[in-house]
Amino acid sequence: MSGIGLLAAGCGPTYPKCENDDHCSDKGEYCLNGMCQQCRDSSHCDEGFVCNAGQCARPEGYCDDSTPCPGNQKCRDNRCGAECMDNSECGAGQICKMNACVAKPECGEGADNPTCPEGQECMDGRCQVQIVQCGGGVEPVLYNFNQSDIRRDQRGKLDKLAECLQQPNTAAVTLVGHCDERGTEEYNLALGERRAESAKRYLGNKGVDASKVSTNTRGEAEPVDDGHNERAWKKNRRTEYR
Repeated sequence: MSGIGLLAAGCGPTYPKCENDDHCSDKGEYCLNGMCQQCRDSSHCDEGFVCNAGQCARPEGYCDDSTPCPGNQKCRDNRCGAECMDNSECGAGQICKMNACVAKPECGEGADNPTCPEGQECMDGRCQVQIVQCGGGVEPVLYNFNQSDIRRDQRGKLDKLAECLQQPNTAAVTLVGHCDERGTEEYNLALGERRAESAKRYLGNKGVDASKVSTNTRGEAEPVDDGHNERAWKKNRRTEYR
């Protein structure tokens, strides 16, 4: 009877079930939540591995000589991270920008010479010819009621614009014709176009290349003065530059 009792005491759960580590020891495993597992904590794993749900595995982002990082990431203290933390981690002719090695800019922040030569401006890290915008600072051309010809007292405005447009590296302009509120929408759109075209012809007669000037019309749609009298209307009969 005593032999039968010892035999019963020596029996345990069927693998991989377990009640303690002894039931898993012949497999070199550990009892975790009633099941034999590779590990119960990271001390049961080899160096560079962690215990995760009973299995030894590399931690997320782990790296070493045999496990390189993906893409341009760099291995630091066995963890994959950004390509660079400062300029010292980038190659010749590069700087660290937003944790990535990029080509050193020709100008601006990070460049050997941050300023550009005269007549050029720094755009996206490169020196480019400075483009002059001619429309700014020139007052709109005004017109008499239902007219599109350029009044004598308005010619100086277009003369100033023509002088600018004939300089090197100037941006093209769009002449936009406007009307006061009187008249139908269709008529005012056509009148606005005639006013813009009249201003364009004047500029052409002053030597401005036609490719530098385009025209558009807004009719009565964009008044500068919402009044309903001559004081407002004379401001709205105009050609602007964009």
